[in-house]
Amino acid sequence: HYLFTETCQLLIMPNLANGILCFGPATFVSVAFILSQFAQQGCSFIGLPESEGQNTGIFDKSTAAYAGIYCWQGVTGQKWLYSVDWEGLGFAKDMALATTVMGAVVWCFYLFSSCMRYHPAIWFLLSLTLLATTITQALQFQLFSNDLCSDGGCTLGTSSRVGISACVFWFISAIMTCGIVKEAKDKRSSEDS
Repeated sequence: HYLFTETCQLLIMPNLANGILCFGPATFVSVAFILSQFAQQGCSFIGLPESEGQNTGIFDKSTAAYAGIYCWQGVTGQKWLYSVDWEGLGFAKDMALATTVMGAVVWCFYLFSSCMRYHPAIWFLLSLTLLATTITQALQFQLFSNDLCSDGGCTLGTSSRVGISACVFWFISAIMTCGIVKEAKDKRSSEDS
């Protein structure tokens, strides 16, 4: 009974700076950020095709099972950092950094959204930033267009599947934030009247 009463009071509480509407997108932003970090830091982004002793200069393809953005994983499960950047890896690292920075900025704004009222223009900017974050997360998949995957034998690894989920959560967060823009405009116009 106590929990129900507190929840009801929270839902009708008019003094929350941006209202209860922010909690849904804030949850989605948090989940997207966590998934994104897991996808970027995992060493299993690309499942490499089996090969017979072909050395690429980066790693021996006969011992490498997966390639990630920052590391690769051997068939025995050991993980290694890259000693040399290969084609497409620099771009993927740049997109991973951009995703992390933009995602962290938006997450911080949502962290303070319950105690600070934001102008509708800020919400619109956050929505655009979330769309840009969705794009930079998706551009990390350019890693599949490299010489290692030229024969078409590469597969989605665990990290890339998690990256796809992160893209979906970033996009849903952007759409939900667009709804907050409209709500913030309506709230602001009703207070000005």
